[in-house]
Amino acid sequence: MSRLGIIVALPAEAKSLYSKKLKIALPIEIQKDIFICLSGIGYDSAQIAAKKLLALKVDALISWGVAGAIDSSVNSGDLILPKSIINQDKQGLISTEWRERISDYLQQTSSRILTGNIASSKTICATVTDKNNLLAATGALAVDMESAAIVETALAHQLDCLVIRAVADNANTAIPEAVLDHTDNMGRPRIFKFVWSCLFKPAQIRELFNLARAYKISLKTLSSIGVDLKKEHFFYSDI
Repeated sequence: MSRLGIIVALPAEAKSLYSKKLKIALPIEIQKDIFICLSGIGYDSAQIAAKKLLALKVDALISWGVAGAIDSSVNSGDLILPKSIINQDKQGLISTEWRERISDYLQQTSSRILTGNIASSKTICATVTDKNNLLAATGALAVDMESAAIVETALAHQLDCLVIRAVADNANTAIPEAVLDHTDNMGRPRIFKFVWSCLFKPAQIRELFNLARAYKISLKTLSSIGVDLKKEHFFYSDI
């Protein structure tokens, strides 16, 4: 059976596939021939995780987690199986047959499945203006910070690759200052500074609640499909 490597940025996203605690950049076999690696946020972190999985002789890589919408037609909880990942002027194509197999299966679920592109950014797309600018530049549906590194690594080593992203924040949602300035690479708040930021600028508290609600919806989408996809070896074995 083929060996799959899955990269997730944050612990909450990993829990949709594996309930136990993971150590950063330390791959774990969660099921026979399926490995998961917690990367942390960002291109460089995802690239390190991808290389850790390459050392385990995986045949394919999966980018799994959440994304932020930049197109107003996309809603929290939607699931995106992009045809390609756009990173600045480069475009990384996803394995077509594999993506279509999963898409056909997921059409039978309650999730809304989209196949438009995802833009991958090295910086947080924090404001509505940032999102509008990225939309204009790429025509993508959503943005994340890890998929480009994963797809580029897979293509460089002639591996199949797949991106599965559930949408958290909508295109009209800004990322609050407390999150931008006072959380670490694993999404954990630096408590004192985080709370002080909220007290100093209380208007962002409502934004934080909206963001948390959207994130919870996206995690529910991932959890709803994770068990069955693992059971079916992510529909990769027969490719």
